[in-house]
Amino acid sequence: MAERLSRKEIRQPDQFISLSVQIIDWIKAHIGYLVYCALGVLGGVVLVAGWFTWQKHREQQAAILLYEAIKLTHATARTANRYEVIEHLQKLTSDYGGTSAAALAYWHLGHLYFEARDYTAALTAYRQAQQRFAPAAQPMMSALATLDVGYAQEASGSCNQAVASFEAVLQLPAHWLRGEAYLGLGRCHESAGVPHQAIAVYERALSDRDINEATRQAISEQLAFLPSPIKE
Repeated sequence: MAERLSRKEIRQPDQFISLSVQIIDWIKAHIGYLVYCALGVLGGVVLVAGWFTWQKHREQQAAILLYEAIKLTHATARTANRYEVIEHLQKLTSDYGGTSAAALAYWHLGHLYFEARDYTAALTAYRQAQQRFAPAAQPMMSALATLDVGYAQEASGSCNQAVASFEAVLQLPAHWLRGEAYLGLGRCHESAGVPHQAIAVYERALSDRDINEATRQAISEQLAFLPSPIKE
């Protein structure tokens, strides 16, 4: 038979009700603080959402400007349009510097300067692109920019620096560019007057399984032009 509660026990307040009353009293006492906290959190969410929306808009605008500039490079009068394209790309990099389109703009600027034989400006642009292409996220563009840096260094007579860039390409997971990097290394060693090092590079390239047949043929032709006594 269940025990009957005494009159004193019945009159005792329920623990849940007591806790609820305490919570309500605390909320009433701190209502101003809670309101400010809620408004702060809401304001933070709005700011973050607005920032992402703004960034997305900037990316879209930069992509449009890049597309318009690239269209000009395919025009018939390429040389006449070069300066106009450069102006467009420079404005893009200035106004939308943190966007992915800006990295591509620097890369295209490098090409235009290289075509104009302004190798110093080309090297600067390629380096800007190289810094913006993350090897982990954009391995192909990172490797291409590194290779182009090597080309610009080679063309400007800085073969010692170019050797380091071409070697860097060989360390990147861009197997389709390895042949170009080997050729660049070989040319630099030949220009430096150390053909035996060029031969070593070319032979290293021919033993690389990632080198395609067309590049193998080009490397074999380079080897054929080197003095026979040095090759022995």
